[in-house]
Amino acid sequence: MIKDLAVNLSGRARQDFAADYAVSVGAAFGAHVVGIAFVYDPVIPDGMLGGIPVDVIEIQREEASKTATAAVERFERSAKAAAVSVETRVLEASLGSGATLFGSIARRFDLAVVGQAQREHGAAEDLLVEAALFDSGLRCWLCPISKGAG
Repeated sequence: MIKDLAVNLSGRARQDFAADYAVSVGAAFGAHVVGIAFVYDPVIPDGMLGGIPVDVIEIQREEASKTATAAVERFERSAKAAAVSVETRVLEASLGSGATLFGSIARRFDLAVVGQAQREHGAAEDLLVEAALFDSGLRCWLCPISKGAG
């Protein structure tokens, strides 16, 4: 029986298939769904460490925060429409530590739902999928991205 599940919320696309799928699973099983969105630290190439103005880094961090907040808001609206019990977490992390953190958080749930990684979205999604599969020690459902999704 699935009583609670975790889902990684992605704000990169207009539609978050993993979040939608998690809400539908939550509705089907009467499960509690926890949506986790990450605000990733800006990636600064080694040779550029002193060459990037602080305000540029702060703008990147603000954009990442807005993306995570928008993903949470969409998820909460979707869950409310489906009458599913949810809670959300917005966590700050680096690309590598976010994946590890999601894997360890997922251990506390009956199921983890993550979206299929897309090449154009960088390494964060690949790392998160791997962490969910190998670090959580539980069943994971990987949601395929439908063709034509942006």
